[in-house]
Amino acid sequence: MSIEYDLFANPPRDGESKPKLHARAINIQTVGTDELAAMIEGMSTFTAADIKGAIKAISERLFFCLSNSQSVRLDGISTFSVTLKCKPVETRKEIRAASISVKNVEFRAAPELKKRFRTAKIERREGTTERKEFTEDIRQKRILWYLKNYGTINQTVAADLNQCTRQKAKKDLQLLLDEERIQKNWCGRRIFYTRKIDEQTPPTQDPLTESQEE
Repeated sequence: MSIEYDLFANPPRDGESKPKLHARAINIQTVGTDELAAMIEGMSTFTAADIKGAIKAISERLFFCLSNSQSVRLDGISTFSVTLKCKPVETRKEIRAASISVKNVEFRAAPELKKRFRTAKIERREGTTERKEFTEDIRQKRILWYLKNYGTINQTVAADLNQCTRQKAKKDLQLLLDEERIQKNWCGRRIFYTRKIDEQTPPTQDPLTESQEE
């Protein structure tokens, strides 16, 4: 097991003839609560139901503490805290509680957790340093292949997968939706896509590899 990465080009700055490359971690899959609970069940005396119940209880208490002006530290994992936002003002009298809202819940990794990553294995994932122009058909086949192997995809992952713009990825996903080959889902405000249950099983081999072998 390893952390996979590839190199991506930054937009060139003024005076630069060639864009600079930077490493970015590749997220190949999001592990959900059910999968995480099953993993922990297999390495402990707790049942998956116990673990999911504990996660839900932690979530409830986390919200309670954060909404009562407390931060929460989970030893060995992280410290959670709330950040706020409001419009800029010049005097204190211009600010009222009603004009302030929660901006985000911040996650600060525990030193113990960060230390463990010093020995994490990192490997190059080939394919995205130099952008390739895939046809619309190949892009859609690769999306279906990814869903077959990893379960879910979103617009950002589809764009990285096919080395195309987010606009092209959005169009590809919409075409697959129109053809009823995938379905749209929501997690809060975030949109992700899954395969239709009756969708014909796509090949387990990457369609790009298939096209190169022909």
